[in-house]
Amino acid sequence: MAGMVDRCPTGVAGFDKLCQGGFVRNSDNLIVGGPGSGKSTFLLQFLWNGAMQFGENGLYCSFEPDIVDTLNDAMAYGWDFSKLSGEGKIKFMRFAPQTSIEDLKSELTSVIARNNIKRICFDPISVLALNLSEKGKIRQTIFDLSSLMKRLKVTTIFSDESLEEGWISGVSNGDWTKTDILRFLSDSVSVFYESGITGVSDRAVRIAKMRRTAHERKAVGMGISDKGIEVLGSPGVVTEE
Repeated sequence: MAGMVDRCPTGVAGFDKLCQGGFVRNSDNLIVGGPGSGKSTFLLQFLWNGAMQFGENGLYCSFEPDIVDTLNDAMAYGWDFSKLSGEGKIKFMRFAPQTSIEDLKSELTSVIARNNIKRICFDPISVLALNLSEKGKIRQTIFDLSSLMKRLKVTTIFSDESLEEGWISGVSNGDWTKTDILRFLSDSVSVFYESGITGVSDRAVRIAKMRRTAHERKAVGMGISDKGIEVLGSPGVVTEE
């Protein structure tokens, strides 16, 4: 299976070993976790490594007004995105939550084509659905965006917050509507834990599912240093259809 599926390596130390070399190329991938679990760091590292190690341009889409803070946070790891942005390798865009899905799709299509984007991150994706009250409309909106990204042949990461205890127990409630929709529509789901449940680190990551991949299913210790995220531990794999 590993030799037949084209992979988009994250370059995040240890993560790609958990999933046969990275995300399936041109797939949609969901990362969920609580505050401080490392989600935004992972997104930035994914884009930085894409440009610096693999020659792939990237796009960071924010639905919250904190792009400047995000860029400043990246500098703590030595990732100067302003330089890459000036070179046309990484683009940052901020969309208001009220942006219609049609306007969003139109703008993204133009930017992706114009800049040869191969990697894209949405953070946090559920904000896009804040103005949608019906579950069917939320699902359709996210499905439309996901389908567009695949047609444009980019590897996508959706980031969203969730309660860690819900993922540990497998129990969801009414507050999980948007995350549940994302979980079922995405090709992969990775759960980031702020509190160490593995006994190895104060943080952990678990790949809950990844289509067309034999991947580690157990939680694995994860650390964050001045170089970014590093996944610890030795993987064992379980095939996911």
